[in-house]
Amino acid sequence: MELDENLAPTDSADPADVGFWEKHYSDGAPPWDQGLPAPPLVRGLEPFIRGVNMLSSGATVLVPGCGFGHEAMYLARCGFCVTAVDFAPAAVDGLRRRVAQAGLELQVIESDFFALPEIHRGAYDMVVEHTCFCAIPPDRRDEYVQVMSGLLRPRGLLLGLFFDVDDTMKNGPPFPTTSEDIHQHFESIFDIVTIEKPHDSFDKRLGREWLACMRLRDSNMITDPLHAGYSNHGATGP
Repeated sequence: MELDENLAPTDSADPADVGFWEKHYSDGAPPWDQGLPAPPLVRGLEPFIRGVNMLSSGATVLVPGCGFGHEAMYLARCGFCVTAVDFAPAAVDGLRRRVAQAGLELQVIESDFFALPEIHRGAYDMVVEHTCFCAIPPDRRDEYVQVMSGLLRPRGLLLGLFFDVDDTMKNGPPFPTTSEDIHQHFESIFDIVTIEKPHDSFDKRLGREWLACMRLRDSNMITDPLHAGYSNHGATGP
């Protein structure tokens, strides 16, 4: 369910309608698909891949709204135990083919992530979000945050790359996601460790994304070791 600015407002539809997404994925080349994991996410994951920030190889990672799963496959190659979720059958089928061809270990689930079975509750060390948040109806954003907090283990991490489209696309998807939106919806449950405007986005997205790293809040924890060693180029967060 990844998005790009190439999904024009005239293509707007109900984002809860699986047929809207299925149409794009069944064509085989969605206009927003870059064919690679997003560079800011690759950079943001580096401290965790190196194991310097309390997340080691073999940790469980969820990728919601994974689309063709470029980030999911990257995470699997790095040794994480990855579950990728999308409700568009063509996206799921496409990712499963790529996973099989690459010989990777990666669980791919066809499901609405709002309705994942109870077995997923508290099962993940990290969620890696790539514009899924801007694809859902804005009135479900608080629900999204609640769902993610329920899927994460205590003190679990969320690393997200959020698409900050302009107001001309407010009838999306994609729907605008500003830094204020991120703070507004996540800060009641998550400690936002870093938030930045990435310098290494894909060319068409440069200056139009927010990279945020946050940790599920635990009132018993005062300091956050994630601050040490995390790359925060241009960070504006607390």
